[in-house]
Amino acid sequence: MSRLKYFVISILFVLPFLAGGCVDTKKLDNIEATQQEILAKLDKIEEEQKNMSKAFQPRKPTVDYNKVHNFPIGTSAVKGNKNAPVTIVEFSDFQCPYCSRLQPTLQQVLDAYPNDVKLVFKDFPLSFHKQAKNAAKAARAAGEQGKYWEMHDLIFVDFNKLTDNSYKDYATRLKLDLAKFEADYSSTKYDKSIQDDINLGRGAGVTGTPTLFMNGKRMQRRSIDDFKASIDGYLKK
Repeated sequence: MSRLKYFVISILFVLPFLAGGCVDTKKLDNIEATQQEILAKLDKIEEEQKNMSKAFQPRKPTVDYNKVHNFPIGTSAVKGNKNAPVTIVEFSDFQCPYCSRLQPTLQQVLDAYPNDVKLVFKDFPLSFHKQAKNAAKAARAAGEQGKYWEMHDLIFVDFNKLTDNSYKDYATRLKLDLAKFEADYSSTKYDKSIQDDINLGRGAGVTGTPTLFMNGKRMQRRSIDDFKASIDGYLKK
């Protein structure tokens, strides 16, 4: 209840007693009717204030799907023909279930267009996924030994059960030089590159994962048919 309404109710409540002594029944009925009328008006004012407050709440900016963003490859891993005319940039989080589910579709796309499409993986670890950044570092450390995508695939398979000990196990399974892997993974050498990816994504309006861009334009849908329709459109140009 607002302070104004509380104050008015308090005044209305004591009005019958301000006259002192007894008040006749007819006057009391009139006072009560007036009270009800005033309270009804106050309720209406409160409701209008709430509606006005909602109207002035900041709204999320609308996404411009026609805007073309420039994403330098930088240190990002690339899969597919590096000279392909169509580039898919994926902002992803290794602990995101939706990102994990998307991987088979992305592989289908690359298999269907081996010469025409390349995939660029950008790290966008979300703060509430505690292993996301560690997973990004592990993939990059495996990439030092030519096994980025193999590590990438193992991590996504186990996205919901990652621990601090998972990455050494994956490195063993991939037959990596463990001493080098652990030294690279434990260092801070990838921190800036990962943060650069995050900043790049935020600059393009990325707030969640997975977020995909094809030739710089943000994708709205991501079924295999949606990918094919967009890719075929670019290839016809």
